[in-house]
Amino acid sequence: MGEWIEPVSFDVLEGEWFVIRTTPARSGTLLRLCCGLDEPAPPGTMEVLGETPGLLGRDAVFNFRRRLGVALQPDGLVSNLPLIRNLVVPLVYSGQRTPAEASARAEAVLEMLELTAWAQARPSELPPDLRQVAAIARALAPEPKALVLEDPLNAVRSRMAAGVLDRCKAAVPSAIITVFRRFEPLYDIADHLVLWDARGFVSAGEGVA
Repeated sequence: MGEWIEPVSFDVLEGEWFVIRTTPARSGTLLRLCCGLDEPAPPGTMEVLGETPGLLGRDAVFNFRRRLGVALQPDGLVSNLPLIRNLVVPLVYSGQRTPAEASARAEAVLEMLELTAWAQARPSELPPDLRQVAAIARALAPEPKALVLEDPLNAVRSRMAAGVLDRCKAAVPSAIITVFRRFEPLYDIADHLVLWDARGFVSAGEGVA
């Protein structure tokens, strides 16, 4: 499990954006647990949206993940699909939307994040900053109950990032987000900001740099 050695305990309340400044190794382990991709080592537990994802069966964990909007590193956008299809295909495949409904939802999300002009571009054709926004768009497409984001928008200019994050928070008011360096737009929008290092969790009031 990389750097994660000491046990940690924390709660993310409904309607809260919980931002954690940490390392890529700690981040990857934590967010995989949140998504039900790994199980915590005994006696550890992880509860998300009222479920214990690591203990769910195949069908149950599939339904659980449909309630999350996830954007991890790397972004996972499908390279041979246009951007809009990167949003549409998961919605149809998961059974959440008909093709027509999925297309309408994808168009609405791209418009919200000012990506409409890039709808037919493939991920490799997007500038690095817009590719990160595109990954957020895919996370928003299923209208999730909560967002799980790993170091989002680190290549995006602060003013643009702040606008994207404001729109994301208005759409999905619950999130757990990791960040690998100081990033003012996330620091500003966080309801709860902590540093996670070898000492455990250190709250913003104790000096998160």
